[in-house]
Amino acid sequence: VMNDLLYNVKGLAFGYHRDKIVLNDVDFSVRSSEFVALIGPNGAGKSTLLKLLAGLHKPIFGKIEFFDKPLNEYTHRALARDVAYLPQEDEIHFPFTVSEVVMLGRWPHSGGAFFDSPSDREAVRDAMERLGISQWADRRVTELSGGERARVMLAKALATRPKCLLLDEPVSEMDLKFRTDSYRLIRELANNGISVVVVAHDIGSVARWSDRMVLMAEGKIIADGPSEEVLDVKILGDAYKTGVKVIGDGIDLAVFASDNAEDLR
Repeated sequence: VMNDLLYNVKGLAFGYHRDKIVLNDVDFSVRSSEFVALIGPNGAGKSTLLKLLAGLHKPIFGKIEFFDKPLNEYTHRALARDVAYLPQEDEIHFPFTVSEVVMLGRWPHSGGAFFDSPSDREAVRDAMERLGISQWADRRVTELSGGERARVMLAKALATRPKCLLLDEPVSEMDLKFRTDSYRLIRELANNGISVVVVAHDIGSVARWSDRMVLMAEGKIIADGPSEEVLDVKILGDAYKTGVKVIGDGIDLAVFASDNAEDLR
């Protein structure tokens, strides 16, 4: 059987300072064509885990393997060809056009400083079409709304044509329609062989599209499995330190914080 494990993380520990551990003893894996949602309260370590997967931080303990090879053995550029990481704050203050920004997703594939080959242009065109932003090609990104810019950044990540997308709250700025469209697109990408790890706050909507949910709290993984297992009121309540209501299922799922003691019985 071909090993379809992209990421294999074992015993991972990380802290920005040695006395403050942000991630502790994390075991985590990502398979090919899998859409994984990382959920949990603020400060749980979700964004930090994403940065470690992107090779931006080195673990204090533990190992991260990507395609059976230690992550630190990849050059920055080689990893960036296979892994497109989209941080929460991907601000662009320079008045690039939309197509120029999306073209930046191609730099890992370029030999030198210059990248604008026919295959680069095709990848950019394709990414912009998929996100429905072709008509903005010549607009300045600085003139776009937050939600529009979020779609441009997603197109830039897509233009890389990676094996894995690491997305930190990619839809938080988008309105409802684009949010749904973006999750649908991410689902299609996973169906077509790209692995996706998304940090998400909108638990209800991401549950509908993802294969697997990983619930984090205080630097540890509390639950990892299909949404119907992870979205359990007791498990969520423990993680978020509040009463939680889960209403509906599948396409109509919603998760609410609840102060009502009745709901916890």
